[in-house]
Parts: sequence; structure tokens; C-alpha cells
Amino acid sequence: MAVAALLLLASFATALRTAPYLPNNVNGKLSVSRLQTQYDPGPLTRLRVTDNVINLKRADSWSMSSVYVQALRRQGGASRATNASVNLLGVEVGQVFLAPVTVGGQSFYVVVDSGSSDPWLAATNFSCVDYQTGDPETEDYCYFGTPYNASASTTYRVLPNENFNISYADGESLTGSMGYESFTMGGITVPSQQFGVVNYAGWFGDGYSSGLVGFAYRTLTSAYAGTSPKQDQPGGQLLYNPLFVDMFTNQGVPPVFSLAIDRDPLNGGVLALGGIPNVPHSPVFASTPIIPVGVNISSGQLVYEFYTIVVDGFAYSASEGTQFNPYTNNNTRKSSLVANGTQAIIDSGTTLVYAPDDVAEAVAGLFKPAGTFDEYNGVWSVACNAKPPAFGIGVGGKIFYVNALDMLLQSSETECISGIQPNYGGLTVMGDVWMKNVISVFDIGAEQMRFAAREFYGLTSSSKAVNT
Repeated sequence: MAVAALLLLASFATALRTAPYLPNNVNGKLSVSRLQTQYDPGPLTRLRVTDNVINLKRADSWSMSSVYVQALRRQGGASRATNASVNLLGVEVGQVFLAPVTVGGQSFYVVVDSGSSDPWLAATNFSCVDYQTGDPETEDYCYFGTPYNASASTTYRVLPNENFNISYADGESLTGSMGYESFTMGGITVPSQQFGVVNYAGWFGDGYSSGLVGFAYRTLTSAYAGTSPKQDQPGGQLLYNPLFVDMFTNQGVPPVFSLAIDRDPLNGGVLALGGIPNVPHSPVFASTPIIPVGVNISSGQLVYEFYTIVVDGFAYSASEGTQFNPYTNNNTRKSSLVANGTQAIIDSGTTLVYAPDDVAEAVAGLFKPAGTFDEYNGVWSVACNAKPPAFGIGVGGKIFYVNALDMLLQSSETECISGIQPNYGGLTVMGDVWMKNVISVFDIGAEQMRFAAREFYGLTSSSKAVNT
């Protein structure tokens, strides 16, 4: 399946309406588990600059990933309450990235979500209900963009005797039918993609997106046999190829996608399918195995997936000149990394970096002046004019540093917080604070995450040729 340094006041209204509910409304206790890989890993995919690049749009809304991240933090003891300031919630809720897609000749924006699998769209004349109470509401209440009209398509085919049924741990749910349709995304067309057509929705959207495209493995597809969602049983899903899996198995697209997030809060960044975007970056890529991790509800049912890696550790110092040793050897001339071997999620839907508690505390203490812990909100606050410390995360024998511009986030007109916050024993998350400084490559064919350092400026700057 994160906001930038300055939050627009217009987004606070959305945060006010949505933020008090989702993490506190998660049904039952969540747990995480290691999942099996879905493919036989091959060699590293050769990375080439691709023309199949999508300019992403950023929307202020709870991302599905942030729902689970915040719920697991709360289980670990996060003290942030539902009455925390609206502005702070706007930073912590994360964000969604939207991509344009053409389906059956109709144009939509869809949420790009790395933690779920299905492509789905809300259909014309769908029934909207309050996702908390189940009470009927008008279509506007679900806050979708333009709905999909199957009757206006010449390429739509219904998939008989199957239904679409997906529920999220926060109470949101969608049901409908399954069908085949022509999907075009990033200049790549899949002529007959299986997808969900949503006829019944308990949903709170972002006002732009008409649906979602999942980039997780096929483990989480949500098709079931029969035409009645009420008769669907947990574990009875019928697996099918998600959109990107169809692209690389049937359309000849290399099995890799990559993400470069923009620092500019008005731009989302770029998503490249089958390669990397033409943005300035280091020619050196670090690689590390993907460890698929699942989130399970109290019944044991798998509801979400994360792309997870093992990091070499964390580097932080009050001095930018400090040299760190990314390897576990006895090089006494360089400082050692901290919290070696931590499992961490790569998640663009989360704004902040959620690190082990002692790491977050140490980083906050290195700001000048030092940060203070906000007991009311459960975060490390810093002066808006504070000087950030040097901070980086080691991956695959290389340390990737965070630009000082990303280390301090403005949560209101007068208040700021550190970009590195405690995970409270929950999930360590490498969110947008870190991801803005790298190209993140999801090499599905090799089951590897690969990263290259970005130059410290936004994607809106002029690009130069890359050397890979």
C-alpha cells in the first residue's frame, strides 16, 4: 500500500472527520506473522529506465497501511489518544497515493496500495452505508470519485458464480461481483484483468479515488465462489493474478516496480512499472531479501501484507561528520550502527519513521535544542527552528541518510515533531521521511528490495541521465 513537511490547512478538515475513528475501531487484537514467498526467486532483475512511469497524486486520508501500523502501536502502548490535536493526527495518519488508470475506456484515479492484492472499482448506483453503524447513506458519504459504468464498456465480461468480498480491520468493507475488463496503467494494457466491481460499500474515501489497485502478492485476493457474500467463509478465497502480476506474467513486463516520492507536498512522486524512473540517483544499489509479513485479526485470518526487510541498523549523531560502519566488524575508527537486525516495513503510506523506542529517544535528544516528549500525544516534539541531527538507516551494507529537511515535520502553525518516532514495541516502519531520500525498487522476480540514494532535492527539479 504519508504528509510532507508542511500540512495544508485544508487537509485538517479531512483529518478531523476521519482521524478519531480508524485505529481505535480495529476489531480485535492484531498479530503479525512471517509469510511464505510466492515465487521461486531468480537473479536480480536488470534495472533500466522505463517509460512506463506514473505521476502520482497525493491525497490526505487514512492509508490502509497506517491503520494497521497505528493499531499495532496502540497495542504496544502508544499513549496517543483520540482527542489528540487534529494537526498532529494529520501527520500520523499517513496518506494515500493515487494513480490514473483507464478501465474499459473510462478514466479513474485509484489508490496504489502495496499491502493488498485486488484491483477494484466502485460501480454506478452502488449502495453506500456508514462503515461503523451499517446505516444506509447517500453515495456521497462514501466519498468515492467517479464510479465505473460497466454498461458503457464494450470490453467488460462478467465472471459468473463469483463474488467480491473484502473487509478491513477498521470496519470498512466492500462487496460486489467479479468480472474481466481492460486495464491500462502506466502505458501498459492488460486486456482481460480480473477485478472486483463494488456494489455495496462501507467506506470513507478521499474524494478522488474510485477504487484501488493492490501491489501485494496473490495471497490476499478477495474473490469467493457463489453470488452471495453472506455465505463466504474465511480462507475460502479463489486466488487470481493481481494487475501487476498479470503485467509481468502475461504482458512481458520485467518483474519489478519502483517508487520515488516527491518532497513537494503538492506532488506525489512517480511509480515506475517494469523498471526505474529517470530521476537523479546514485549508481550504486543496495539489495536485501524481501520478508513477506502478514497482519492477522484475532480469528487468525490474514488481512494485510507488508514488504519487510532486515536492516543493518540505525546511524545517528549530532555531528554530520561522524563516520559509521555499516558492517558488523571491529572497525573502531567508525561508529557502530544501533539495533542491528531489526525487521522494518517499507511503507509509503506512513509519513514518519517508527523506530525502536530507544532509537527515537536518542535521535530526539540530539536535536539542538533537544526534543521533549509530549505525553499527551505520545510523540517527540521539537522546536520548529531546531537543528536536526544526522540520521540514516543501514541496508545491504550501505547507509542511506535522511535530508535534514525531512527530519522535522510541522504539525501545526507553531508546533513541530521529530520525523523519527517510537514504535512502542510494534512495527518498525521506514515511511516517507526516509523514502523521500531513496529510489525504492520492489524486485518481485528476485524477491529483493533494492535502494539507491537520491540527490537531496525534489522530483520537480530537472533530471539528469541515470547510470545503472
